[in-house]
Amino acid sequence: MLAFTAAAAVIVIVPGPDQALLLQTSAAAGRPAAVRTAAGVLLGIVLWGIASVVGLSALPANGSVAFRVVTVIGAAYLMWLGVMALRSALSPPAPAPNREGRGNTGFFLRGLLMNCLNPKIGLFYLSILPQFLPGSAASALGAELVLFAIYVTVSALWLFGFAFAAGSLHPFLNRPPVKRSLDSVVGVILLGLGVVALVGV
Repeated sequence: MLAFTAAAAVIVIVPGPDQALLLQTSAAAGRPAAVRTAAGVLLGIVLWGIASVVGLSALPANGSVAFRVVTVIGAAYLMWLGVMALRSALSPPAPAPNREGRGNTGFFLRGLLMNCLNPKIGLFYLSILPQFLPGSAASALGAELVLFAIYVTVSALWLFGFAFAAGSLHPFLNRPPVKRSLDSVVGVILLGLGVVALVGV
């Protein structure tokens, strides 16, 4: 379990689209929006984990058509987020940073879609996690649930910690020059990740 926890921590902390989205959201709307986005990302991780336990995540991995469809949709969503970030970088500063509203579920859904449309998370459950399971089939399910809980816990600690830290920088990140630069960088990263995903289909 210690080895898996260390491996999970490395995988979770490695920079990716989730952190880019959280940074961009923190700059645009502050800590509450970043926390909602992190909650959506975490729910996506939980749903992929549940799918792996019941064997559903093997469908996109084993069925090339299903895998390609999910990958294409996910890549298109990443590219759309990238375009929106670049559009924000080129737009004049908005008078109200929290224009989407604190009670709006848009931030949560954005994070949820980010991970639900990422089949690589399902592949993690299918490729990395089984390497830490015991050889006995009788105890494999219980061990898988324990490792799943560890991965979700590590993800939650990192995502919400990152969201809180980035949210505390909102006054700085929301300065027009900083925000434009951040939106530009995040937009290029998300567009690039989307293009890479499409090329790999």
